[in-house]
Amino acid sequence: MRPDLSPAAISAIGAPTITTFIAASLAFKSEVCNIWTGICPLTPKGYADSLLEGKTFDPLVAGLVIDISANTFTLQGSNELTITLNIPTDANVAVAAANVYPNEYQGREAVLWRVIKLEQPNVLDEPVWHFSRIRSGSMDKVEIQADGQSNKFILTIESHQSRVSNASNQTYLNQRSYDPNDTSQDYAVSIANGDPAPSKRPVASGYANSAASFGGVGKYFLDRIAQN
Repeated sequence: MRPDLSPAAISAIGAPTITTFIAASLAFKSEVCNIWTGICPLTPKGYADSLLEGKTFDPLVAGLVIDISANTFTLQGSNELTITLNIPTDANVAVAAANVYPNEYQGREAVLWRVIKLEQPNVLDEPVWHFSRIRSGSMDKVEIQADGQSNKFILTIESHQSRVSNASNQTYLNQRSYDPNDTSQDYAVSIANGDPAPSKRPVASGYANSAASFGGVGKYFLDRIAQN
C-alpha cells in the first residue's frame, strides 16, 4: 500500500463492497423458473422463506435488468408492476410457452426479491447475503420481444386492491344494524357492569316455593319449623 494515501482513501479501500441484484421465482404451469441478475448460479441457505431455501437461481444473460417500473403501495392496494429482463435467445420451454399460451402464466404466482451482497474486507471471508421480498402477486401479462441481438422478457404482475379499510367505529351496540333480529348484545352493558339481564325474574325464597308446592299441609309444617 502506498504510504501517501489519505485516511479517507485507506478507509474506502478497506470498506466492504455492496452489490445489489434482483431475484425472481416464476411459477409457470410447466415449471418454476428461479432466476436472478447475478453471473453464476446461486443457492440460498439458512432462510425461512420456502421459496428461497435450497432453491437454485440461474443467472440471466449478462445479469441485466433492463427496466423495472415503480413498485408502489398505498392503503388502497398496489399498482401493477412491469419488469423487463434479458433472457437467452433459446428460452426454456416454460418461458417460450408463456409467450403463446396465456394459461401458462396467468393467475400464477411470481415473487421478486431484492438481493444484497456485502463483501467482507478479507477476501477469504464469505460474503454476507440479504434477501428481501419486494413484490408477490399473480402474473398478468407476458411478452417476449426479439430484435435479433437479444430477447426481452416483459412480465407484468397484476395490481391488487388492499383489504385494509378505514375504521368503522362500530361497537357491539351496532349489532342490530347488521341483523335486526339479533338481540345478543342488548344487555351487554348491564352484564359488563355486573347487573343481571332484564329478562331474568327475581327468584323467590325456598320456603315460599315449597309452601306453594305442598299446599295447606306443607305450609302448616313450614310455619312451625320457622317458629322454632
